[in-house]
Amino acid sequence: MNDTASAHRRQAQRTEPGAAHNRSLGAQGEALAAEYLEGLGYLLLDRNWRNGREGELDLVVKDGREIVAVEVKTRSSTAAGHPLEAITVWKAKRLRRLLLSWVRERQPRASVLRIDAVGIVLRPGREPSIHHLQGIA
Repeated sequence: MNDTASAHRRQAQRTEPGAAHNRSLGAQGEALAAEYLEGLGYLLLDRNWRNGREGELDLVVKDGREIVAVEVKTRSSTAAGHPLEAITVWKAKRLRRLLLSWVRERQPRASVLRIDAVGIVLRPGREPSIHHLQGIA
């Protein structure tokens, strides 16, 4: 598929009603994850940092001396599996590359890096279920 066709396909996906719901759900999850981590004493450094075509870091936080990239996965149910199951080895490697790019740009003296994941299930009428895994990559 050529670049133009790919761009049109991505645009169509972004405008579908389900895509809007997923973006809204994702934004809610990222806000909850940031609040959760700040409650643990983490310092929020960045949100939705993009590096061109390489991708995006949902959250970048500081935990003591460690700079941590946090991948947030949010679902409205576990019918298709737990949100954390969506983080593959490939995704973890990409997050590592993105964090290194972020550090070069924003915190060149940082020496201790970590990748975490936060999985959130938001069921209507129930408290959010939040699972935090440290050091996934």
